[in-house]
Amino acid sequence: MRHWVGARLRHQEELIWLLPVAGTAALLFLAAQLAGLPHGVSAGAVLGDYAGKVFRALPLLGSVAFIALLVRALIKGGASPLHNLAEPLKARLDTPMLGVATFAPLLLMPILFAGFGVLKMLLPLYAPFAWDDAFAAADRALFLGRQPWELSHAALGGAAATFAIDRLYTLWVLILSFAILGFAFFAPRYDRARFFLSFTAAWLMLGVFAAWLFSSAGPCYAAQIGTQSASEFAPLMERLRNLSGPEGQLGAVVWQDVLWNAHAERRYGFGMGISAMPSLHNAIAILYALALARFGRLWGAAGWGFAAITFVASVHLGWHYAVDGIAAAAAIAAIWWAAGHYLKRSGYEAAVADVVETGTAAPAPALA
Repeated sequence: MRHWVGARLRHQEELIWLLPVAGTAALLFLAAQLAGLPHGVSAGAVLGDYAGKVFRALPLLGSVAFIALLVRALIKGGASPLHNLAEPLKARLDTPMLGVATFAPLLLMPILFAGFGVLKMLLPLYAPFAWDDAFAAADRALFLGRQPWELSHAALGGAAATFAIDRLYTLWVLILSFAILGFAFFAPRYDRARFFLSFTAAWLMLGVFAAWLFSSAGPCYAAQIGTQSASEFAPLMERLRNLSGPEGQLGAVVWQDVLWNAHAERRYGFGMGISAMPSLHNAIAILYALALARFGRLWGAAGWGFAAITFVASVHLGWHYAVDGIAAAAAIAAIWWAAGHYLKRSGYEAAVADVVETGTAAPAPALA
């Protein structure tokens, strides 16, 4: 009994990051529920849809997690591979608080996404698109009188390259699920805390507040919202539609139509909503790079490579202005720094990273 009570009281420092993450998810969900009431939109219904998709994805996510543990055990070797297989999970569930810190992100993120999703869908009703021409002009100035999509299509405008870019950009959604699972179960405690603090702050500060201040639709919708710069993006959209034909459909073209039709008809549901500035696609990709760079050069190179592809694709496919991604990069870097500063000032970094329980220096971070 005494051992159980002692274990229950250990690792309370996990609350330093868990409470802000849980509070942000709850705040977004409550705000979405209240904002949606006048329009007949329920954050709870959207959450149910998210939960259903997560449940259907569990076999795939579980299989990938098992393979990761198996590869780790085989690489580590030793007399007992089965012991090595379960070792990371045992460490994560050593005390009740560590168990909560491991599983809480998996429960909190659907709540966060549901709240964000509803607010994103309702955003144009409260902040009509007004910044597109300004962002188009900024891109034109940055790229010496040309729109950046002209440069990307001059270099990568072929059908094969565009379809590859489209598929890689779509991978962002799948990688999101793996990132949440990976950082929750496999990342060292400090890296997990910093990642989820930055992750949740990005959806709140960039996805809601900044999107409201700089409400914009993006190049793909320039004509629909009647911007003065629409003619600068008409050749891009015509090019993408010509490529998306009998040989295959570009996911970007399909989803751009789906999102616009839902917006025009005021149909609200899972994954709907239009918002360009700042680009969460780019912000989260850069967050991956910042977090993975702590695990070594190869991980960092993979993260920054994916971030670069995401940036090019967001412009190439007409989703974003280049300044959307540039602003997102600066903002997520500031959030990442602030999360690290908070963990240091709060004492969390010292509690989990400076000294292990044996009194020896903590090992370098490792994903598994």
